[in-house]
Amino acid sequence: MCFTFRLAILLTLLLTSLADMADVGFIYNGFLSANLSLDGIAKLTSNGLLKLTNETGRHKKGGAFYPHLINFKNSTNGSVSSFSTTFVFAIISESQAFSGHGMAFAISPTRGLPEALPNDYLGLFNESNNGNGTNHVIAIELDTFQSNLFNDINNNHVGIDINGLNSTYSFPAGYYKDGSRQFRNLSLIDGQRIQVWVEYHGREKRMDVTLAPSRVSKPKTPLLSLPLDLSSIVNSKMYVGFSSSTGSLMSSHYVLGWSFKMNGQAQELTLSRLPKLPRLGPKKKSRLLTIGLPLVLASVILAGVSSVVYFVRRKRKFAEIVEDWELEYGPHRFKFKDLYVATKGFKDKEILGSGGFGRVYKGVLPTTKLEVAVKRVSRESKQGMKEFIAEIVSIGRLRHRNLVQLLGYCRRQGELLLVYDYMPNGSLDKYLYNQPKLTLNWSQRFSHQRCSIRIVLST
Repeated sequence: MCFTFRLAILLTLLLTSLADMADVGFIYNGFLSANLSLDGIAKLTSNGLLKLTNETGRHKKGGAFYPHLINFKNSTNGSVSSFSTTFVFAIISESQAFSGHGMAFAISPTRGLPEALPNDYLGLFNESNNGNGTNHVIAIELDTFQSNLFNDINNNHVGIDINGLNSTYSFPAGYYKDGSRQFRNLSLIDGQRIQVWVEYHGREKRMDVTLAPSRVSKPKTPLLSLPLDLSSIVNSKMYVGFSSSTGSLMSSHYVLGWSFKMNGQAQELTLSRLPKLPRLGPKKKSRLLTIGLPLVLASVILAGVSSVVYFVRRKRKFAEIVEDWELEYGPHRFKFKDLYVATKGFKDKEILGSGGFGRVYKGVLPTTKLEVAVKRVSRESKQGMKEFIAEIVSIGRLRHRNLVQLLGYCRRQGELLLVYDYMPNGSLDKYLYNQPKLTLNWSQRFSHQRCSIRIVLST
């Protein structure tokens, strides 16, 4: 009985060890019904694209990880096993010249990176943990933003990052054409499909990173080749996946297909089975639309010009002048259009009085329904701009129960207008001049109670 129990324990340990050494591998030719752990704004589209970020979010992050832990270390000696991965990605930015901020393939002890920030941090780290040896994160960054914070070489590069975003090794994005050793630059943000190969050689302790347009076969010469011992960086069991972020500019980061293999070469993706990216430009115009477009465009331009001419003329009709002194001394300024409506177009039947200075009209303001008296200074009046300003400055500051209050003014194409409270009982001059027996004493003439400016009334 005891022997049987011991044998069972031994078999269990042996099976566990074999499971740990199993050559884990998977392949996604598109992500329809894929079982991935998503984080942030990442999502799977209906046609099978893995969309890490989208065109509706600024300063956002998104991540996607294979849901199961993978054993990266040999259980006997603790060395890191070889692994290989390849994926096809595309970045579509709202600007053709700039993007924000890029994406990365990551090996991490957690699915999703807690408290990671967007923008420069690519959803991988934050201000406090960037560069910490306890992160146990290695990433291959596809960086589309030059960050002075991390000494980036440019805004279009590939880098190998260890526990932080100050790349251990980076190089401008591109690939070496086989047979000629000619280097060709590659834009990461022009929306084209780009394939990446990441290979770690456990025996040689070297990491190679290669990329090329998806229509080009894998180049023999890698873009990055770095001697690297991962034994102190990765834990025994780790997650693999992707992370990305946006900044002030919105960008869509897509992964179209992904293959991974421990202790061997990742299975090649079937490019013909990968989902299609969203259309980058407008749909092809029909022949009818191509022929009719000039006519439609000409009609729209003609209608637009006519509308502009109409509104310019209308604006000139009611245009007003604003000068610096008005900002300091001017009371409420009325729009000429409002006074025009209030006085029914300055019709003669609305005249309250007239003189050498011009005419005074009764009006009702269209918004407040307040009755007002509008003094429209004549162009032939001796009351010029100097007198106009003086009246605003002096009378505009007065607040007295026995004086009509200046409510505001308006200037328009040389016209000067003053707006007062409407007095239904008439003005003071009728009482001064039409009643000869009435005499004002000095107490009445010197009217300054509750008034900041002293006033003397005279007959």
